[in-house]
Amino acid sequence: MSLFKVRDCWSTVCGRGETFGCDALAVDDLFGAGEDNVILGSLDGVLRVYGVHAAPPPDLQYSPSDLLIEVQTDSPVLQVCTGKLISCSPNKNIAVLHPFSLVVHGVNCIAGSTDHGDQYVLETMYEHKFDRSAYQMVVGPFGGGSGSRDFACVMSLDGAVTVYEQQAFGFRTALPNYLHPFPIKYVRSVDGFITLNADLCLVCYKYQELADPSVKQKWPVWSCTLGETVYDIQTVEITPSATTIHVLGERNYYCFQGNGVLWFMKRLQYTPCCFHPYILGEHPETKTMCIIVSDTDSVLVYDQTKLRWAAKLSFHPCIIARASFKALQGCLVMMSETGDLRFCYLGTEPMIFMAPERPIKDYKDTKNQLAQLKKDLQNMSLQDETDTLPLLKLNTRILNLRSEGLGKPLCDIEIDVSPSLATSSVQITFQLVAPLVVSPTVIHLKDLTESITVRVMAHRENDDTESAVSSTECTVCAYYSGTSDVPGSVQQTIRLPLTLAYEVHSTPYLDFSWSAKISVDESPVPLKTLFKEFADSSLAELCFRTITVNSKYVCVTALPANRSYEIRSSGPEYTNVILEEILFRHREYYKTKRCIVRCDKNEIPVADFYRTIEEHVALKGRLDIIQEDISSLCSQYRIIQKCLFNKLKENTVLSVSGLNVLIDDTHETLTEKMSEIALVKQELKVKFSQLMSLSRLLVTMLGLCSKNDKILEEFKETIVHFTDYQNWEDIVLKSLSYLVGNKITLNVQSDDPAHVVMGLRTLIDYVIQHVTSVKDELQVKPKKDNTRGVSPILESEEDFYSS
Repeated sequence: MSLFKVRDCWSTVCGRGETFGCDALAVDDLFGAGEDNVILGSLDGVLRVYGVHAAPPPDLQYSPSDLLIEVQTDSPVLQVCTGKLISCSPNKNIAVLHPFSLVVHGVNCIAGSTDHGDQYVLETMYEHKFDRSAYQMVVGPFGGGSGSRDFACVMSLDGAVTVYEQQAFGFRTALPNYLHPFPIKYVRSVDGFITLNADLCLVCYKYQELADPSVKQKWPVWSCTLGETVYDIQTVEITPSATTIHVLGERNYYCFQGNGVLWFMKRLQYTPCCFHPYILGEHPETKTMCIIVSDTDSVLVYDQTKLRWAAKLSFHPCIIARASFKALQGCLVMMSETGDLRFCYLGTEPMIFMAPERPIKDYKDTKNQLAQLKKDLQNMSLQDETDTLPLLKLNTRILNLRSEGLGKPLCDIEIDVSPSLATSSVQITFQLVAPLVVSPTVIHLKDLTESITVRVMAHRENDDTESAVSSTECTVCAYYSGTSDVPGSVQQTIRLPLTLAYEVHSTPYLDFSWSAKISVDESPVPLKTLFKEFADSSLAELCFRTITVNSKYVCVTALPANRSYEIRSSGPEYTNVILEEILFRHREYYKTKRCIVRCDKNEIPVADFYRTIEEHVALKGRLDIIQEDISSLCSQYRIIQKCLFNKLKENTVLSVSGLNVLIDDTHETLTEKMSEIALVKQELKVKFSQLMSLSRLLVTMLGLCSKNDKILEEFKETIVHFTDYQNWEDIVLKSLSYLVGNKITLNVQSDDPAHVVMGLRTLIDYVIQHVTSVKDELQVKPKKDNTRGVSPILESEEDFYSS
């Protein structure tokens, strides 16, 4: 903790939820009373004027009477300035810059005759409207005036400079070499304007040259190359003929004389946020001081290039200034973007700090930890420090369902691809679960500069009419690279229509082998509302039929009396899509309420899940046997061919008569095996789809009766993955073994399918028990390490604490 802190003596919050810009504050003596007033304008259009009438610190604090004026305007306030902007009036007025207008207000004080005090009234004197978006303004005695009157200069976003001579329009001109708006300030000693051009050069334009319409090409009086962006420009008058120009850059602080000569420069070792230059003393013994606020919420006071003081802030200001009141002279005025306004002074906060005793450590372990940390840092992928928005935006929508060919349902999907910047290449892919596919599977776009709409088609695989649909979710992934070859990705998940996998069966089906009840707190949604895309859903019971060769049935019944849904099906492997749709649509219907959905854990089809795993393992074993037979037959066929070629060299018919019968028999057997392996692969594909559907159903129903969502999420990531190229049982067995740790000891031989199935049953039962129980997590018992450091626990007690 820093010893030096900025102490608050007066603070308030301006409005609620308002936003303030970097030019929203001005400090000036509006009434000639010898003390300053603070003028604020927010982007929400609220104009406020504060005046302090309290005792010196520590009794100085905010009072409601300090808010003199609070007015709501019609437009956001970009900037506020003060000056003598009304002809024939020596009083100072408030100039308020809006996006398309400049309004000058006068402040009138009506003396009070009661204890309520004086009343301050804001009066609109005149207004200038313009058709260009304003950026910033500056007020001053342009044209070499004596200071008895001020003009206003407004810079627009396109670089146009408009001067208003109080109530009258002066002139308008465009600054040369302009690309981006930068701060603009008026220098009285040279009667010119200071700003930054597109070449990052600080330039000064004479007022008379800008006002002369005969001069077509505007040339600066002097310029200085900075080579960096400028945050703010301020001017400080030492005398009417001597002015210093202070420039705050990204990494440097500059101070110029009025003629463009660089006086001094300070290299900053931090990122500045705002600054305020000022002078101390009288000429010629003045000191040029500057207060800079850093991004680490610190205030640093410089005497030219020497750091005189540094203090810590308790908030992050975007504006800093100095003000003098009768109660406190030269206090700091700071305000944040959210309207936190504070008057502060530099102070100290003593603190007694005692360094803690250095603990005794095993430096060998520390060295190993440091080496491991360096290794982890080397393996980490580099990430961009800035949190930027993606260059690509996806908007996916489902079109109407249609049928082609033999009544096969199809669904059109439209994707609107909108780039925010030009992209050199875009690749769009689709991730969904077989047997549902998308055609085309990949879309390539080159040199994308504007929005484009692409259309794809979702349908069931043409050669797969038996597999069970386990999910209708489709993830649209777009991988892109910009003009700088920096890659990026964006994705969006949609739900395909239910009619791709099911159709309504009008005749009730009675032969169901599995059923479950889903209990809800609210009344179940009527089926005609829940499944409104089906025409015959006005009944209390709705029967779905799978769009497969061997049709399977799923019946859904809404039971308002029991506050539940009843699902009956020909098998649990055909139920997951319907169950997920019921849960999704029920929660969407009651999205304004907290829906609690439950099911009985005894209804979870664990036995069917294990039976499907056994059948899947058996089919894989059968496939391996057939592949070995085919490999042997192919070797036999090649040997027979070689023998046949050798016998043909004898040029006799009797020499090849026996081989002819053998090669025909081998070819016939090989053909039968090839037909058999095609059937087994199709059966394996169907069985794997049922296994994946049961895996998702198991996770879905466990989520309805789960008491440990963390374990359930890890379990889901372990068993729910869709791949035909790797062994599902081996992957899940190893993953669950790692998840459980050494809580269970398995004796599994990799070449024995029965042991693999038994190990899976044991591990899944163990995880399900922990998911549905109140235990916190699957804790892994730590292994004893003889090389560890000194433990504060006795060796006899370690087993007790680790068990």
